[in-house]
Amino acid sequence: MPEIITSRQNDRIKFLCKLKDRTKRTRHRMFIVEGMRELARALAGTVTFDTIFFCGELFRDQGARQLISGAAARSIPICELSRGVFEKISNRENCDGVLGLANFWETKLADIHLPPNFTVLVAEGIEKAGNLGALMRSAESAGVEAMILCDPVTDIFNPNVVRASQGAIFSLPIAVAPREETLLFLTKNAAKIFALTPAAKNFYFGENFTGNTAIIVGSERDGLSDFWLKNNAIGKIALPQMGACDSLNVNDAAVVVLYEILRQKGVPECSRE
Repeated sequence: MPEIITSRQNDRIKFLCKLKDRTKRTRHRMFIVEGMRELARALAGTVTFDTIFFCGELFRDQGARQLISGAAARSIPICELSRGVFEKISNRENCDGVLGLANFWETKLADIHLPPNFTVLVAEGIEKAGNLGALMRSAESAGVEAMILCDPVTDIFNPNVVRASQGAIFSLPIAVAPREETLLFLTKNAAKIFALTPAAKNFYFGENFTGNTAIIVGSERDGLSDFWLKNNAIGKIALPQMGACDSLNVNDAAVVVLYEILRQKGVPECSRE
């Protein structure tokens, strides 16, 4: 039988609440994975869990019970919570009653191994958790082989990043590295590098994205740094802006270019099945 916690003052509950803070996540190298879809995708991957917490009263269907049973069969500790306790640790409205305490994994650039004809998305200085998670989701959907984060303001283990990624964070290879190390990595891997910026004179649809390709996008407020923009070896591309606005949401802009890359490289036949 799983452990049952009914008190909001329980030490384990207090610890889970602390993990909403980035410094606490970093110190303990642990984070929260909440939601059926996200938890299922994490369990299907290589993520290791300390404990899975659940509240049966909040389950929406039998899928949640099957997920809990599957985790227990893998010898992952299971803990049942009362509704009030679960809602205290939840980071969502209308939560679905499942939540996991997971361990960090390494995000070293040296662990990224790229196949021939790869596409890499580089994101510099992304501030909003929702945008960072959405970029992961878009990159994974568009067949990107890896994502590199340079000087991220938001950490990848933020609960809102995990949620916005819809679990893509658990299947997309992701590294966090300084921009200098990232540029060296891309150069050694013979990538054609393109910086996406509204100031560029060339539009993205006029470029050849076949072969090893890296696309770099910048922060929501400041865009890309001069480290990328003043490097003449890096191509500068823009999206046409036909109205009064001079820029798009960083994820929206990235999606347009990533799917043009996919179009040029060819959509694998297996993705249509």
